[in-house]
Amino acid sequence: MNAPSWMALLLLVVATLLSNGMAFVGSPNNLIPYKQSPLLSAHQDESSSDGQVDRRSFLSVPLSSVILAGIPSDANAAKGAAEYDLEYYMRDLFMGNKKEGNLPVSNAPPAAPPRTLREPLLPLLLDDELQSSIPIQELARVTAIPIGALAEQVIAFRSKVAPAFQASHPWQRESVTDEYYFDLTCYALWKVASATIQDYAVRDKFVRSIGSRLLNEMVQRQFLSKQSITLLNKNDNKLTDLIPCVIEVLDIFQSTSYCSSYRLGDKNDEERSGLKVFDELDDEEISSPNGAGSVNCLVSIFDPASLGGSLQITGEGSRFSPDFVGPTLAALFERVGAKVDFESYFVDPVYRPNPKDFFPNERFYQFTIARKS
Repeated sequence: MNAPSWMALLLLVVATLLSNGMAFVGSPNNLIPYKQSPLLSAHQDESSSDGQVDRRSFLSVPLSSVILAGIPSDANAAKGAAEYDLEYYMRDLFMGNKKEGNLPVSNAPPAAPPRTLREPLLPLLLDDELQSSIPIQELARVTAIPIGALAEQVIAFRSKVAPAFQASHPWQRESVTDEYYFDLTCYALWKVASATIQDYAVRDKFVRSIGSRLLNEMVQRQFLSKQSITLLNKNDNKLTDLIPCVIEVLDIFQSTSYCSSYRLGDKNDEERSGLKVFDELDDEEISSPNGAGSVNCLVSIFDPASLGGSLQITGEGSRFSPDFVGPTLAALFERVGAKVDFESYFVDPVYRPNPKDFFPNERFYQFTIARKS
């Protein structure tokens, strides 16, 4: 809608309001996405007897028709967003839109049956005794607290929160091989970690040490192909060289049933996903002193086994939540001699009209791989 049309529309609305008053009603046959498109309608006044156009006659014509009557025909083809927005906000100003009130949170979708986590990766992520897995060992190393004492704290906290956790995600076995019991144990371990590590820099060090050790164990135990192991043992890798390694690492997480699936790259750009997630220009950005010096990489992990605990901790106001994939891939990208930072977000793929409803199934990562200065 051009500027003269806007001015004419606004002047007509104000003039009509001052002289006659107005009423807005919604038309069931004129709806647009997200907002109802209101139309000006007749007030229930008696017809004028002096031969002049009365308010009933005048306001029976939709506002847009009155204004657009003097505009060239191509402007009458369809209402644009501007017309709809003005009608909506004018109706809200004078009549008020429908009040939704304080809507309660809807019931969450029913939980799927828990997956069974398995080797080769599971013993490295968590163990039932909380003695030999990487997170408990790294927590003991960072805090200088014996593993046995940490395990007792984790078990005690897990027992305290188990009833509430089980109500929404019922496990079938009290074992970390059960997806939901794994999730509960992750939550308890990270809560103990947050209580014993107050320094944010040390927390970051703890998380990254988990990813670094996981990657090293994958190499040493030959979870990866010989080609990938050879590449990861080199010091002059390029980002394009590492693409098969990234896919193998993600495949291992999926084959362990840590996640149901994953996506490497931008879902809206097939040219920047999968085996094409990096190209020669990205290699140049990282290696050349004349390059901009940073490359972004997007990764989505669907239905991660630690999702419930991560969401709970995030809801409590902390970003220090269970994570295995993020730090492992960060350690892998560092093999090109780059500095790697990453952020993660939770994504609900379903549009829900109630803003309080949020039931994500995806953890979305954005990695920034930058040339070291």
